[in-house]
Amino acid sequence: MKKKALLLASIGALACTVGITAIAVGGGPKLNAVFETKAASKNFTFNAATGSQFESMPDPQDVNVTTGVSDPIHTTVAPESMELTFGEGERFVGAEPMLGECGYSLMIGINNLTHFAIDMGVENDVDKGDEYSITLLDDDRNQVGHWNSSFKLDGDGNGTAHLEWDKEEEGYDGTVVEVNVSLYSMEDSPDANLYIKSMSLYWNC
Repeated sequence: MKKKALLLASIGALACTVGITAIAVGGGPKLNAVFETKAASKNFTFNAATGSQFESMPDPQDVNVTTGVSDPIHTTVAPESMELTFGEGERFVGAEPMLGECGYSLMIGINNLTHFAIDMGVENDVDKGDEYSITLLDDDRNQVGHWNSSFKLDGDGNGTAHLEWDKEEEGYDGTVVEVNVSLYSMEDSPDANLYIKSMSLYWNC
């Protein structure tokens, strides 16, 4: 019985070795590609150059952003009483208020986000109340990260904010699949500008 079991194990090991050898010899690059794909971390930055894929207008739009490293990233832009301008002044998007309280949101679909960073700001804020809100959601629509604050302004009404989130540093073992970014203006002047300079996303899938 022991000899039979040993023989079967040897045959199985040999078959496995032959199979791997056949793959390695017949298509070595393909085997490497499989392992590289599984292990590869991808990243993409929404910046002024990315702005060319969007239309500057006050209406909502859905854009499948071409990244060059993965499938397109589905992005929904939803302005409310704001004229959006993309790809100008070395910024991904800027927005000038049209009336009263207004703002705009971006909803970005991403599979297994591992790192997120954003640089944003406001110019000529006269009411000192312009705000930003960022939420990361998992595949069950639970909040994984949330930031909500007003911009800290200098004497001219200008302010910037830089935020980062890292999956490993947070010790998070779930899957983040959506990034929501919203900027709000409160009764500002037409000279105000709420902008996102850049957003960087890293993911592993």
